[in-house]
Amino acid sequence: MPYNATIKEEAQYARSLGDGATEDKFHATYSAILTTWFPSDKGYIIDHQVMGEGGKPEYIIVRHAGGKRNPLLIVELKRPSKWNDAGKKEVLSDLTTYIEGRFDLTQYNTIYGLGGIGLNWMVCKMEKSGQHVPQTILGWRADISSDQSYTDFAEVADKIYHIQ
Repeated sequence: MPYNATIKEEAQYARSLGDGATEDKFHATYSAILTTWFPSDKGYIIDHQVMGEGGKPEYIIVRHAGGKRNPLLIVELKRPSKWNDAGKKEVLSDLTTYIEGRFDLTQYNTIYGLGGIGLNWMVCKMEKSGQHVPQTILGWRADISSDQSYTDFAEVADKIYHIQ
């Protein structure tokens, strides 16, 4: 089941703003996509712009379990003009910092990272008990609102659902 028409229309609006658009112009699209996969009636909370060690990512997906608010997915967005090698490295570096800064807040060993540059996106994960080096789960893809991205993100969401 692909994303609904509202998500696709919002993504088209953000895309129409061009490379000069700031990352906040993509918040609505990403927020709608995250809400699709991580609804509150399934035990998830989507925190927005929460200051923590190393700064504040756009979103943190939290699951309440074991008396804790467990961060499961950290989302970092950049403007479309950063769609280059340096921008990709910056996203990964920021995700690494944000994930490392939240390991103490979770009872789980894994935290995932979703990086976005405009509508381009990727997913990585880091293990608390490892070297704290992000492992790419899905390499960079175009248009997070596409039907193919829906299918790809379904696999990631399933992994997050089953974090133990």
